[in-house]
Amino acid sequence: MASPLQSGRDEWSLRWLRNLRWTAVAGQTATVCFVVWVLGLRLPLALVFPVIAVTAISNGVLHWVPAARWERPGPVTGLLVFDVLLLTAMLHVTGGPHNPFTFFYLVHVALAAVVLPAKGSAAVASACVAGYGLLFVGLDVRWRPGDDVCGVGPGMPLSLHLRGMLVAFGLSAACITFFAGRLQAALKRQAEELAKARLMAASNERFAAMATLAAGAAHELGTPLGTIAIAAGELVRNVRQSGGSAEVVEDADLIQEESIRCRAILDRLQAQTGDAVRRVGVSEVVAGVVGRFPAHRVEVSTIEAGLELEAPPEALGQALASLVKNALDASPAEAAVRMEIRRVGERVEFAVEDRGAGLDSAARSHAGEPFFTTKPPGQGMGLGLFLVRLLAQRLDGEFRLEGLERGGTRAVLSLPGGGVRSGGL
Repeated sequence: MASPLQSGRDEWSLRWLRNLRWTAVAGQTATVCFVVWVLGLRLPLALVFPVIAVTAISNGVLHWVPAARWERPGPVTGLLVFDVLLLTAMLHVTGGPHNPFTFFYLVHVALAAVVLPAKGSAAVASACVAGYGLLFVGLDVRWRPGDDVCGVGPGMPLSLHLRGMLVAFGLSAACITFFAGRLQAALKRQAEELAKARLMAASNERFAAMATLAAGAAHELGTPLGTIAIAAGELVRNVRQSGGSAEVVEDADLIQEESIRCRAILDRLQAQTGDAVRRVGVSEVVAGVVGRFPAHRVEVSTIEAGLELEAPPEALGQALASLVKNALDASPAEAAVRMEIRRVGERVEFAVEDRGAGLDSAARSHAGEPFFTTKPPGQGMGLGLFLVRLLAQRLDGEFRLEGLERGGTRAVLSLPGGGVRSGGL
């Protein structure tokens, strides 16, 4: 995985250099026009505009270069050195070292320092030093006393030269601040994405560990539960044949029913270990979840026909079942809970509302942490919402708890990939 710094540099590589060079073309053109036609200074326009044209043409060529070639520092270094040469040529024909815009060498040095590795930034800095030194070559020949051929040489008024230095310094500082600030913002975004990826990796590790534990538990408990179911069946048959009391028969039936229920839970746990993400129909998943509970206890909103998403079906069904079960546990006896399914943009939202007293802000902030529960001892381990939150993170979704004005809690699981099959159902 690339580091945040390298990712930030890559983001700058082609797009930002093009923008910088177009800004340079526009700025140089505007400056030349202002100096010649407003300040009245003489410049060799036959030499100035070709330098600007070379910058514009080369920048246009960059639009035809594949972006992948700019992910390495070499081409970026070469382009910045080429820009230093163009700046040197521009300064050479417009006053040499007397031109106050020699400050712009610092823009290239600063830009190279933040977007290139050490060798690349050193190469650009060396080119800037060499270019600035070249401005002094032939200085006495080009500007003889009383022969200020370009208007910004030694004969330039000192007050105008100082004002030009102020403008050049301000523009240089603005360019450095702007581009360094944008890079800092890019690095911040990359750092946030890296932190999110690390959190996702840790969550996936916890999910994998719990899946392994669940698979092991299912395997180990399968045999004793099968034995209990067989023994319970024998007990029911013997009690009925011997004419035992109705209470004993009822208890034996309950043992058999609960052992079958436990067996079904373990089967679902084993199925989730190989539960791959695939395209699933929302209505089918919801129907399987609602079927686990008494029909009069769960109210389901109308589901858009053909609504689908990318998710592991067993894990999604178990997550929704956990939300419904928690809502039923929080609601008064025989009170119905409501499940609402709707498409929001490219996402599908599953919302389950209970009829309970609701959770305070502290409980809502901790809900979803492993082994945190507000239920009485023995009635829950606090893993249901934890698994729901893990599923949301695994699928780049969101899970949240909202308080309702009338009381109660609204649990919302939002998952990406909400689409509709062509042709409806």
